[in-house]
Amino acid sequence: MTHLKAIQRPSIFVSVAAFCEPHLQWTVEQLFSKAAYPERIFVGLVDQSDELNPVWLDKLSTRKQINYVGLSPVDSKGVSWARSIAFSLYNDQDYLLQIDSHTLFDEAWDESLVGQLERLKNSHAKPLISTYPPGFKFDSQGRAVADEPAKSDEIFRIDRDPGSELTAQRAVLRFRVFKEHSELDHVSGCHLAAGFLFTLGRFVVDVPYDPYLYFRGEEQSLSLRAHAKGYQVFHPKHRLIPLYHLYQPVGQQHAGQHWRPDLEAKRQSEFGWLQQRSNERIQALYSPGSDLGVYGLDSPEHLESFCRLSKIDYLGRT
Repeated sequence: MTHLKAIQRPSIFVSVAAFCEPHLQWTVEQLFSKAAYPERIFVGLVDQSDELNPVWLDKLSTRKQINYVGLSPVDSKGVSWARSIAFSLYNDQDYLLQIDSHTLFDEAWDESLVGQLERLKNSHAKPLISTYPPGFKFDSQGRAVADEPAKSDEIFRIDRDPGSELTAQRAVLRFRVFKEHSELDHVSGCHLAAGFLFTLGRFVVDVPYDPYLYFRGEEQSLSLRAHAKGYQVFHPKHRLIPLYHLYQPVGQQHAGQHWRPDLEAKRQSEFGWLQQRSNERIQALYSPGSDLGVYGLDSPEHLESFCRLSKIDYLGRT
């Protein structure tokens, strides 16, 4: 028994929340086919779709490694709500990877991320690798092609979008990637990206997803609460990011938008109300003395230290 445990590879829980996603099958198949050790991959999949329990899912040889929940897109309450359900499918795996449902992977992505995290653990007890990954597109023949195929030594650092400001009534900010040169493979940061984060599996328990958030503010909640639980965000170099994201053109409607007019017409809870509730929760989270239970902070000192580290004055809202 001891010998068998010694050769067993650490497991990875992959959280995937999909909403009317045309590329879900492709993403899930790659997730396994491009892993160096597919037997250690376990997926928590929340599929918000008109075609629930799709035929392709049961045909996968890895079907027993996928914990599936199917939900009507009309009943959906947004991405954070769906990701909180995905987190509930966690089963004590060693690592957590959270991705969007339209993700392209490099070969041996699992080996790369596990190796990076283990090296970072030499200097920090709870490292968390995250950034907005490089993009990809489908060419005229349907092949996935990376926007930036030449892997560079640029760090993909996340920081506040200069055009996004705090106000007394609004603590929600926009963030973006800033590419910069560094001698290090990873630089420490404060802000994480929900579409690509890799860390210890216990993060699911330490930082449970707030189901009452909607869209904007999701990453700010995770970033502050991860900081409060002792996690350190690290932004990697481009060449160390083993996956790519399918970015949609700004202002263009697409199937994966929760607030699509055709779906909104069928719902009881309009997205405007859901986003307003979400904004109020972020306002409360970033205000000393607020009580959000397990989705809040244990001490106001955590907010103060996060303000110092991030150089964003959430306390003064300036």
